Amino acid sequence: MKNRYIPITLIVAVLSVAAIAGFLFPPAVQENPARVVMDNSGGRVIFTHFVHADEYGYECSDCHHDDIGQERPISCGSCHPVAFDAKFRAEHQKNFPSEEACLRCHDDVPTSPLAEEDKPDTESIPLRAEAFHAQCMDCHESDGGPYGEDSCYDCHAR
Repeated sequence: MKNRYIPITLIVAVLSVAAIAGFLFPPAVQENPARVVMDNSGGRVIFTHFVHADEYGYECSDCHHDDIGQERPISCGSCHPVAFDAKFRAEHQKNFPSEEACLRCHDDVPTSPLAEEDKPDTESIPLRAEAFHAQCMDCHESDGGPYGEDSCYDCHAR
């Protein structure tokens, strides 16, 4: 009867060692994510980030035009929201690594809620869908990717 506990004990010991090793020696962070999933009303887009960056040779700055000196690019939705609504106005500052990012849109670093006349002109900042369509479609048109009204579902899942 005691012999039946030996395999169970060995399995638990091996799994415990594997779990401890995984915790103590985490894998290296991948420089470019393999894919980025963008949920939207036109259907989810699965952007093959790794292919565009490593195989097609695009540089980070070709898509991420944030030049405030941070180590990794800021996500697109930090500056290009779905809508410039109250939620975005209240929470967007949490998306930036430093106050230096504020100066891209604001004249000074805001220290309190802004009066309406002190808020930046959001008319010149495209919303997320507009920014993605302009960025993606311009490259697709010039570099031979899916382009045009008939190609929506080449990128957007139905």
